Amino acid sequence: MHLDGKVFLVTGGASGLGEGAARALAAKGAHVAIIDRDVEAGQEIADELRGSFVEVDMCETASIEAAVAAVAAKCGRIDGCVNCAGTGMGQLVVNRKDRIHSAEDFEFIIKLNLVGTFVCAAQCAAHMVKNAPEDDDGERGVIINVASVAAFDGQNGQAAYSASKAGVVGMALPMARDLGPRGVRVMTIAPGTFSTALTAPIDHGESKVGESLRSQQVFPVGRFGVPSEFAHAVVFIAENKMMTGECIRLDGGIRMPKL
Repeated sequence: MHLDGKVFLVTGGASGLGEGAARALAAKGAHVAIIDRDVEAGQEIADELRGSFVEVDMCETASIEAAVAAVAAKCGRIDGCVNCAGTGMGQLVVNRKDRIHSAEDFEFIIKLNLVGTFVCAAQCAAHMVKNAPEDDDGERGVIINVASVAAFDGQNGQAAYSASKAGVVGMALPMARDLGPRGVRVMTIAPGTFSTALTAPIDHGESKVGESLRSQQVFPVGRFGVPSEFAHAVVFIAENKMMTGECIRLDGGIRMPKL
């Protein structure tokens, strides 16, 4: 896909990996629509990138539907969707005080990370299939969902987070098969340890957990990834029409250890 002039919707675009993706896509000439719950940061970044901002609650289907509709109405089309919105938590299935993992917390993570991603992707796809094909290959759009290496080797306390991200990984191929005949590609990126607000508590020299994770990386050793490296993968996928139905681990070769 040629990115210049295309409209990309980025969930979670007000910070972290989403912000990195938004900046990289805008640098390629795309109009970026940031949808996020952080109004102040999201609007500021959208203004800087000459894009758009729409507030959203990714746990509420109606809110996602309204946000996607607002982007399509303002921009006239949607060509790409990058689903970065999500969060994690650490909670043992049964802790040392015999407290059982909260069902409500489990449901919240699944609803935000998995259901929210699916709803947004499906809503965007409904607009993409109406686009005129870009070329003889018939490409009309691309969806890039974000999982995590926790989908494959989740750590202690990550039952909810790993389950949600494994679901995102599992959607890649069937969604690609559903939408491929309509000209829409679907890919998933599974990042390893990246410097974001989610990893801030361990992304410093005094954290033994962070030190352990940095040492597990094959290359580069000694640091977490940065959003611009994630964004590079987003652009590569968007521009390469042979990329669909797959999940790419973007992790420096790390395999998450048991804590």
